[in-house]
Amino acid sequence: MGVPEVLKDVSTGILERGLSAASLRHQALAANIANVNTPGYKRADIDFGRILQDARQPKGLSQTHPSHVGARNSGLDSHVVRDTSSMRADGNNVDIDVEMVRVAENSLYYAALVRQLSDRFSRMRFVITEGRR
Repeated sequence: MGVPEVLKDVSTGILERGLSAASLRHQALAANIANVNTPGYKRADIDFGRILQDARQPKGLSQTHPSHVGARNSGLDSHVVRDTSSMRADGNNVDIDVEMVRVAENSLYYAALVRQLSDRFSRMRFVITEGRR
């Protein structure tokens, strides 16, 4: 997203991480919908619980190299999970109706985060401009 460091605080960082996670979830849901008729395709989703857990861990323990052991990966791609169950004879487990509901839910979540971030920046802008008077 690219929020300047000078404007970041803990809340802004959490909102930014939430936007990134919602964007990644949208990509996973779009892939599910695109592969609704692909034999053997297993639906993907994002593990928000792990994202929140990782966000609470100290930043100094992030993985700097893929071969390092014991460090956590700071990227969100590691939070993509595959549902290995099958509900159809062809091995595909994507239900288009369920996926469309999840897309709508994720869109509302993303819009709410954008609104919160926008409100934070509006308040900062107000303080800056009113402070000049």
